[in-house]
Amino acid sequence: MDYREALLLWAARETGVLEAVTTDAETPAEVAAETGVTERAARIVVEAMAELGYLEAVGDAASGADGEADPTETRYEITNRALGFVAKTDVRSIGPVPHALDCVDRWIRLPETMRTGDPPAPETASEDWTSNFAGAMASTDDAAVRASVTAAVHRNPDAGRVLDAGGGPGVFAKEFVRRGFDVTLVDRPEVIDVDRRFLEREPVELVAGDITEDLPSGGFGLVFCSRVAHGLSPDENRRFLANAFDALDPGGAVVLTDRVRGRTDDAALFGAHMLAQTEAGDTYTESQFRTWLRDAGFEDVEVRDVPGLDGQVIAGRRPGD
Repeated sequence: MDYREALLLWAARETGVLEAVTTDAETPAEVAAETGVTERAARIVVEAMAELGYLEAVGDAASGADGEADPTETRYEITNRALGFVAKTDVRSIGPVPHALDCVDRWIRLPETMRTGDPPAPETASEDWTSNFAGAMASTDDAAVRASVTAAVHRNPDAGRVLDAGGGPGVFAKEFVRRGFDVTLVDRPEVIDVDRRFLEREPVELVAGDITEDLPSGGFGLVFCSRVAHGLSPDENRRFLANAFDALDPGGAVVLTDRVRGRTDDAALFGAHMLAQTEAGDTYTESQFRTWLRDAGFEDVEVRDVPGLDGQVIAGRRPGD
């Protein structure tokens, strides 16, 4: 997304224009009256949103005193692309844009975060933060999902049970199910509440919990964790990997996918993104991942590139009896 589009939509959300134009305000003039922005601002923002595909003009504009069409009276309605701003029940309809605006909010407050060490609480950025986050994760490219799951299965094709740690809305869990695995998904309680709607027809066991504190008891042939390590501190990653070791049967494998600093071109910049978004997240080097895995007891540790992923696969095996 172009930075101008992200900032425009963020400003529209902050001023109430976004809510107005996606609910009951049909014209720029009505948007201005409802939100208190100037008619010029309302017209320019609404026209830009239409050009970007979030709105479309309907009908003819009313004429002004000079007989010319008055652009502030042009009527607009939302398109399917804007549904994520108003529909939060099904995360599949939300898409990545609302979460991107939540991230913009935290980026704008990065100077404060740099001084205090504490990013703004999720509810400060958006009361729909969790749903927006799940919507963004649910929009993960299908090819990336398949590539990630294929890489994980390659480490232990005989695994009967898979534990998807921090699995979000379950796009990876669903792919494991499609391939015949029994799947348990663990994530924060607020995410599991969203998943109960999103995965209600999927044979996925849902467990609310903190993967850095505890994981379901052993019996898993594979612990899979995609795009979570960068949201955790080094100590949290160590604790998670120790928990993953305990959850695995002897011979089982842990597989993470993430940006590895020094291996992915934008990993350092993504670390800055984590500075803006999290209390302790960052991107980590291959050496750090290898150390954490070995300290947890894993063998056959590898970090490798996989076609179709914007990061790397990090994996290890629990020794057999």
